[in-house]
This record gives sequence, C-alpha cells and structure tokens, in this order.
Amino acid sequence: MNLTTYKQAGEFLEAALPSLLCEEAKNNLMVGISMRLREGRPCGDGSPLFLTVKDGEELVAAAIRTPPYPLILHCESDRLEALEVIADHLVEIGYRLPGANGTVPVVTAFAEAWRRRTLMPSVLLKSLCIYSLTTICHPVDIPGHVRWATEGDIPTLAKWFLAFHEEAMPDDPPANPEASIRLFMNNGKLAVWEHDGLVSMAGSSRGTPNGATVSAVYTPPGHRGHGYASACVAALSQALLDDGNRFCTLYTDLSNPTSNKFYQNVGYRPIADCAMVRFEESKD
Repeated sequence: MNLTTYKQAGEFLEAALPSLLCEEAKNNLMVGISMRLREGRPCGDGSPLFLTVKDGEELVAAAIRTPPYPLILHCESDRLEALEVIADHLVEIGYRLPGANGTVPVVTAFAEAWRRRTLMPSVLLKSLCIYSLTTICHPVDIPGHVRWATEGDIPTLAKWFLAFHEEAMPDDPPANPEASIRLFMNNGKLAVWEHDGLVSMAGSSRGTPNGATVSAVYTPPGHRGHGYASACVAALSQALLDDGNRFCTLYTDLSNPTSNKFYQNVGYRPIADCAMVRFEESKD
C-alpha cells in the first residue's frame, strides 16, 4: 500500500473523490470540507492535511484534517490495516494529533494503532449517527411559518449559534458566532421558524456533489416541545431537495434520544454510527 500526501484540496479530491462518492452520504464530512477548501472558503486554522492510502489504483483509506479539529478518517471496512500506514506516517513526521472522527470501526482501529505507537489512549467524546433523507414527512399543525434569515436576525441567531455549540459541542466554541451565521446566509441557507417572533433555526453551509448537510439546528429552551425544530428542518430539507440535491444528511448525538426521534419523524434514516475521540497524553 502506498500513502500519498497532498498540499491542496483539489489534488486530494482528484485522487479520492470517485471512491468516496460510492458512499457519498456517509462520507459527507470529508467530501464537504474538502470541497469547501477547494472553493477557497475557510475551515479551521493553519495548514490542512490531506492524504490517501492506495493499493495499486484502489483507494483503501483517506484522511484529512483542518487544525485545530480532529483527523477525519475514511477506510474500507475490509482494509483496516491501511490505518496502520496512516499512523506510521503521522508518527514519522512528528505530527501532533488531538483526536479522530469517523465511523466506529474505523476510529476504534485507528485509536488502537495510535495508542500502540504513541502510548496515548483515546477518550470517547461523542457517539454520533449520520442520517440521510430523500423523502420528507412534513409535520402538520405546527403554528408559525418558515422564512430565510435576514440581516436583522443576525444578533439573535449569533447568540443561538453560541448556545448551540455550548450544548452540542462544548469543547469547540465558535470563534466568531456572527461570522458563522453570515457564512450560512451567504454560502448556504439559514432557515428560521417564526411564531410571534423567532423560535427556531436550521442551516446548511456544506454539501457534496449530490447532497447537502443540515446543521446548526437550535431552538431556545423556552420554545421547545412545540414542533418548531421539526418544522424548520423539514422546510429547509425540502428547499435543499428543490435546489436539485438528491439527498440531505445530518449528524446527531446518540445521547439525545429526543433529537434522534424528531429527525426520524421528518424522514431522516440512520446510515452509519460514528465516534469522535480525543487522544490524551500518557500519565506514565
């Protein structure tokens, strides 16, 4: 097996995209971030990492990283030994790695390979599930209506975006919530549900050649339990399909049964369990 590194997202996509598209929805994060970087849109700080492992012309594994975020991994299920090649390379170049993200079998195998080489154990940060939708079940009798976010909404939605991260990703606070909201508005879609004022939001700022990813779904605690988030996500997902996307994807935290249930009620179906782990310095 041969490992190749790439300086540019476009070079990586040229080498890896045809294989990654075989399971496009499952690989939405790796593909979406790479496409975003190819377009010149920011993601993280510092120099990104792109690499592939091939057996002849066959792609068996790939990894990308946009510091300070964890390594995102892809590997064919019957070729997990390719993860050893990635671990060897990163150790050889002295690469500091805070964690990893990918499907459960892949992250588990890579974490063990990393531990053997660095003596750094892994700690599970989140158990996640990738969902995909092709047909929408629209909620009924939800009071209010959907509309697209406007300039005047930004102060409120920036506060919501910060609260969303505090609940869903407390270890990853946004550096500039207002800039993040503008990114959704200018480079994707940001829907809000309105019922006597703003009550919920849902956005999409990342996609793949045939799909779009929904994220930043948030309803303030005082407005929960009325179906606003379900209605907002359904409306946004419908708009994304109407734009020509064949499917929509999203990630859920498996520790939150409420959100997992309402996404399924809208029409999202689970396609892969994922894990995000952090590598810790050995105490020995």
